[in-house]
Amino acid sequence: MLLVAVAVGLFGQGAYYAQVQRYVGVLVAAATVLALAAWPPTRSDVRLLPVAPAVALAAWAGIDAALRGVPAASVGLALLLLGVVAVLVVCRRLGQEDREVLFLGVTGIGLVVALAGWLGVAGHVGAWGFQAQGLWRASSMLSYPNATAAVLVPVALLVLGRLVGVPRSLPLVLAVTGLLAGLGATASRAGALALAVGLLVLAGLRGPRAVARAAVGPCAGALLALVCLLPSMPVASPPRPLLALAGLCGGVTLAAIVARLRWRLAVALLLAGALTGGLALVVPGGGGAGDALRTVAEARINLASPDRGAALRAALGVIAEHPLTGAGPGHAGLRWKEPDGGIQFFAYAHNEYAQIATELGLVGLALLAVLLVAIARLLWSARATGPSAAAWAGVVAALAAFAVHSGFDFVWHLPAVVLTVMLLVGVVLPAPHGADARKGSVIVQGREANKNQAAN
Repeated sequence: MLLVAVAVGLFGQGAYYAQVQRYVGVLVAAATVLALAAWPPTRSDVRLLPVAPAVALAAWAGIDAALRGVPAASVGLALLLLGVVAVLVVCRRLGQEDREVLFLGVTGIGLVVALAGWLGVAGHVGAWGFQAQGLWRASSMLSYPNATAAVLVPVALLVLGRLVGVPRSLPLVLAVTGLLAGLGATASRAGALALAVGLLVLAGLRGPRAVARAAVGPCAGALLALVCLLPSMPVASPPRPLLALAGLCGGVTLAAIVARLRWRLAVALLLAGALTGGLALVVPGGGGAGDALRTVAEARINLASPDRGAALRAALGVIAEHPLTGAGPGHAGLRWKEPDGGIQFFAYAHNEYAQIATELGLVGLALLAVLLVAIARLLWSARATGPSAAAWAGVVAALAAFAVHSGFDFVWHLPAVVLTVMLLVGVVLPAPHGADARKGSVIVQGREANKNQAAN
């Protein structure tokens, strides 16, 4: 049920609109009812660390909205927080085999998102591509490239964490390569930064050498795929799907071979791959690929983002006017005057922390900080009891990357993105207190039944 809910949400523009939100909400509610029916609520569910701060934040949003005469404005945030808690409550009731299914399901959904976005750029498919700054960028079914990157980075880090434990696993190598190729097609700067932070966290938890050995093949393969996709990215250029497909197939093959080789042979092969990628960039179209590279570099390889900077300054202005309570849920109203005298308006600050402070004030921001710390502590408590140290490290890296990305885009306003990240946390979440005793009791009862049957 949870996997279907996430798939419906991600394939339906991230569940940004109310119609898809209703479907996702019904599916999450159904999963919760089934889980609680199989394993009734316990005191440990109530004491689950994120529950109290999530309820407090939802309550404050409701109070703030009611004081401003718009109580319905807080419903969206309250339902999102309820969904986060529901996902955690359901996931901690899953057995090891179910968690493996959850991991495979999330990985598969991520690969579908990555492939759709890549096709959007390679074939200039308007439904899966996004045109901005003279470029085609992968938006997949989420309709927004940065939201697509916010999904692909955490899923890729989780799979990469598993790959560190089994560096020669071909399925994991292919999965990471595909996810990173889709990420490259988004041309998301925030996604690239989040990935870098996640890799650093993963290296700190699992060791730089082990992470580098696992990541080098998929990263090289994804880079080769991106090099061959570049000629299709400028809006003024025609799509080159065959070149893009050749690059993707070559990248996947390169990643698979590098994963099987010793490091010296791997380095030699990577150098050959870099040469091949350079030739693929220069030869087709008599230099048109070089123009494509310059177009992409001018648009995306820089730190300039005037609109985001202006929106953030407008958000800080609203916070200064309403420091404690904010402007109210959904009433940020970020406006500023352009040099030519025009008025610019943004609904979101492209920074979720600033957005919360703008709408709910410093009180809301403090409650959000408590909630994030509670989720971090819950995840830390799973270090010793989790099913796999490699998976745990991957989830920690994924959560850190998502926290960084949230400072650059309004990704929390797409509920399916948040629920996907919570599913990753659920993969390694410890079971409720007493789970081992209950399982042990079931095993003992089964053995006693077998003995009695044999005696009869």
